[in-house]
Amino acid sequence: MPSKLCENNEEGWPRGELRRIFIAMTTRKPPRRRPGLRSMPHRLAWIAGLPALLLGAAEGSAQSSFSPEATARGVTVMTRQRPDYDPAGIRTGGVRLDAALEGGIGYDSNLVPGISNQRSGAFAEQGLSLGAQTDWTRHAIGLSASQTTRQYFQDSDLNWNDWSLGGGARYDIGRASNIRLRYDHVRSHIDVDNYDLQDGNSGRVPVPVDTDIVQLAGTAAFNRLELGSSVEYRRIRYQDVTVNGQRDTVSSNDYDTVIGEFTADYSLLPGRSVIGLVRLQDIAYEREGQSGRDSFTWEAQGGVRYDANGLVRVRLLVGYRNRDYDEPGRKSLSGPAFEGEVSWAATQLTTLTFSAQRSIEESIRESSVSYTRTAARVRVDHELLRNVILSGEVRGERRKYPQEGGTVSDGIALVEGRYLINRNLALVATYQHTERLEAPEGIREYGRDQVLLRLRMAL
Repeated sequence: MPSKLCENNEEGWPRGELRRIFIAMTTRKPPRRRPGLRSMPHRLAWIAGLPALLLGAAEGSAQSSFSPEATARGVTVMTRQRPDYDPAGIRTGGVRLDAALEGGIGYDSNLVPGISNQRSGAFAEQGLSLGAQTDWTRHAIGLSASQTTRQYFQDSDLNWNDWSLGGGARYDIGRASNIRLRYDHVRSHIDVDNYDLQDGNSGRVPVPVDTDIVQLAGTAAFNRLELGSSVEYRRIRYQDVTVNGQRDTVSSNDYDTVIGEFTADYSLLPGRSVIGLVRLQDIAYEREGQSGRDSFTWEAQGGVRYDANGLVRVRLLVGYRNRDYDEPGRKSLSGPAFEGEVSWAATQLTTLTFSAQRSIEESIRESSVSYTRTAARVRVDHELLRNVILSGEVRGERRKYPQEGGTVSDGIALVEGRYLINRNLALVATYQHTERLEAPEGIREYGRDQVLLRLRMAL
């Protein structure tokens, strides 16, 4: 029977114990430090990197909170869906019902701009909107109604009440072709700061305008080519007003107009295409004595539609427009025509929009029939928080009245903040400054500040 000493070395030490002693003697141990002590360079580096670490974590959290739909191509800060804060509406039988009510108070520093005795005042404003829209996969039917009312506390003659009622339908034909029909009745108003109402130092009040709009439109797609056409009929009726005890027959400017538009869009690459547009307009005044103001307008424009990876989207059209009048001897109104918009998603939280347009509009001034309007706008929308949206806008407008040789230029700056409390409540604050930069002789230049705070409740 073998002895147990065979498992040991010659000196009687167990082999496992010798191995442990050898490893302990040949391995260098790191110096022991007191708990909690660190070298100063390491501590400073950790402190310096903490802000960047926190910012990166916050940005990563904000970026990850976006759903794929929220960052899809073409989605802006204002059009982005926010499931936690968007009104849910009422869904029943393939139809979605929406309703919203808002009310607020505001202040106007220049109630009637351009007069010598400038005065200011406060006002209350209320709004209501209703809508019903189908959510079918094909075809669609929709109804809408809205109302906005403003009452001045001390100047009731400046009160106005705008409202609209309309409905429309879309019939789909194939994959990308459809026919659309819509009718709207709109009650709007011409505000007292509009040059069309300004005449020297006289007082003025808002002028109500009733407009009936019927539109029939269609779109047909053939591979890369998309053709569109529309016919629109507008019936414009002005309401007479009383100014300083005298009746102003603004209704003498009532007219009907028919607008036909034809478009062609040829796709070169996905998101990039060339566009052609032809637009015709006929205007006929209702009163016999105003028949000389009847006119016919034609215009032709061409341009591009460009989408750069969903970050920059451009739509630009440039061409020529001409308007001829029925009255003998009245000079035609013609010149360059353009319309365009550039939308830039600078970040997922900021959208910039640039737009410009040049058009011919009707005037209700006795000395003018039409004027050329050139307008430009720059807007920034920023999502400060998921439920806090800040907006800023600067726009300019220049009107040229060829019949009376006058030019009017206005500049407007606007700042707005939206606080989305929950799905049903939102608080909106708006500040707007208007500056009359240029006016014909005899018309005062002015500045105007308006502030409005309102609470919006929606279903």
